[in-house]
Amino acid sequence: MATDAESHASPLTDLALVDELKRAVAERQFLLLYQPTIDLQSGAFVGVEALLRWRHPAKGVISPDEFLAALEASGLITEVGSWVLSTACRQGADWYARGHRFSVSINVSRQQLAQATLPREVALALAESTFDPGHLVLEFSEHTLTGGPELRASLDHLKETGVRLAIDDFGMDPGSVSFLEALPIDIVKIDRAVVSDLS
Repeated sequence: MATDAESHASPLTDLALVDELKRAVAERQFLLLYQPTIDLQSGAFVGVEALLRWRHPAKGVISPDEFLAALEASGLITEVGSWVLSTACRQGADWYARGHRFSVSINVSRQQLAQATLPREVALALAESTFDPGHLVLEFSEHTLTGGPELRASLDHLKETGVRLAIDDFGMDPGSVSFLEALPIDIVKIDRAVVSDLS
């Protein structure tokens, strides 16, 4: 059973973890794994999703469940997110040059979306890598896409770069459908809790 100290522990107060993450950014300890996306009707391979992992020098490869909240709380997520974007675009361009035509999806954090420079950053990553914008999918969690007119403007600017936009883990909020109608979203990924009991 967790102690009071453990139950109230927060990534924001875990300075040791934040220091380790700063070192991980400086020493490029992060890597991307690519999870395949399969069309259920045809069984065809249609894309990949880039998954962030931390190659910790002592603990080995660590999943984001153990460090993502600390990245977000510390603000390091924007720098790591930029690295993910450029790395995934370069990898996608390499696959494309080899004749493989499939999408590459990456997750975008709330902090990244809040930056006015994000559309320009996306356009630059695409231009430098020569990756086809139509094959890049930017994924946002449902809670990330809450905001006023400035949110819609940010998404519209991202759409202008030619990429596709997706909502991940959709359906947990009762107002999800009306919320979705107001945004320029191309792909909706239903949360597993919504479909887990379906045959």
